[in-house]
Amino acid sequence: MVLWHNNRILTARTVREYAIAYLDTWFRVCVVSRFALRIAFGVRLSLMDALPHTTAGPPVPPVAPAALTRRQENYARCVASGMSYAEAFRQAGLVATTAGSRSRQIHELNRNPKVVRRIAELKQRNDAQIESTFAERASWLRLVTQADPAELSRVVHDPCGNCWTDEEMARAIAAHFAPNPFNPDEPRPALPDTDKPRSECPHCRGDGIARVVLTPTDELSPAGRALFKGARQKENGEIEIFMHDQAAALDMLNKMHSSYVTRSLNLNANVAVHAARDASPEDAMRLFEAFGS
Repeated sequence: MVLWHNNRILTARTVREYAIAYLDTWFRVCVVSRFALRIAFGVRLSLMDALPHTTAGPPVPPVAPAALTRRQENYARCVASGMSYAEAFRQAGLVATTAGSRSRQIHELNRNPKVVRRIAELKQRNDAQIESTFAERASWLRLVTQADPAELSRVVHDPCGNCWTDEEMARAIAAHFAPNPFNPDEPRPALPDTDKPRSECPHCRGDGIARVVLTPTDELSPAGRALFKGARQKENGEIEIFMHDQAAALDMLNKMHSSYVTRSLNLNANVAVHAARDASPEDAMRLFEAFGS
């Protein structure tokens, strides 16, 4: 058998030699690759074993706990809200034919780890909400007690129509700019403030016209906003402002912080009273006074 390859004559012996060389090369490559794979896999195992809290195998996904049923969730919420076990059993929609069956089911629910864990979680959440609500209310009451009512409205005095006439304006301006020839260093009177009443006014005698000015709500401080309750405009145009009771807010704040405790004591006494049929009015009065003491 004769073959041609690259203008060369290939005999059967030459072909056999080429095949043997090719197979030998392929075998060597396979051996080297297999050896390299073994080394790489060993290095990977050693590296994974060196990592903390890991294993050589693939990570196992955490198993999610089974969810509670709808009635178990309702029972846990009712118990966490403060209901008794029997009331929570009824509110959760659970049914029992006899009292013994109800007690047995309640006992099983209270021994269920998932239900117990859920009740503890809900109670912790409720406690956190109560603490947050208590702090918010105490902060609001503190703002109400510290607010200044004068911040909501103030009384201002405007000049009357006779305070600053043209003659008075001209006289005040001339007094400001006119020098004193006898004492040049004497301070000059200030320019007239036409927004305030003139103290020498013969009509209002410096009192002006009083009026109430309301502070815009966007200019109030946090304490003023807490004190402001609302406003109402009457038919005649007057505006009435409503504020929270600061005394009641202070009393509520003291009660929340247990500054004082209000208690009432009722006593029932069983007293044997002898018949006073033959007693005189003086004896009856002495007996009545004895009860009062």
